[in-house]
Amino acid sequence: MEHRHPIALLCDEAHLYVQQSISQDAVAEIGLKSFERIAKEGRKYGVGLVIISQRPSEVNRTVLSQCNNFISLRLTNVDDQNVIKRLLPDNLGNIADNLSLLDIAEAIIVGDATLLPSRVKINEPSIKPSSQTVPFWSIWGKDNSDQDLSEAICNMIKQSK
Repeated sequence: MEHRHPIALLCDEAHLYVQQSISQDAVAEIGLKSFERIAKEGRKYGVGLVIISQRPSEVNRTVLSQCNNFISLRLTNVDDQNVIKRLLPDNLGNIADNLSLLDIAEAIIVGDATLLPSRVKINEPSIKPSSQTVPFWSIWGKDNSDQDLSEAICNMIKQSK
């Protein structure tokens, strides 16, 4: 027992594999049952889950109901907002009304990790990820746009396979 070290499994884009819908193949169903079991019983063994998703309405309800903390950035989809509202204690439901009003890098934090529900501003990371949102308006506003549409279509087809 004294040699155990707690671990956390980070599940990014969790809505893709910790799904709410049951119409999956047998392997996906076994995987989902494993995530549900970890969510329900993992704390006893020092195993935790961090569920990360832009679509909480598509994440398995059993797994979400076991979460002790929620850090939610802006959610504009009403179904996603309602999922978060249902997961919060009754006296905090109205804090979720602000989910669609949050600015970029603002979040609402609720749960054991904070004494009071808080609206926070998240600092930019010192080491930025190599991905970023394309600045559509500035690129589209350029007059000298040399774009190869057929190459762009081929790249999209390659990504969807």
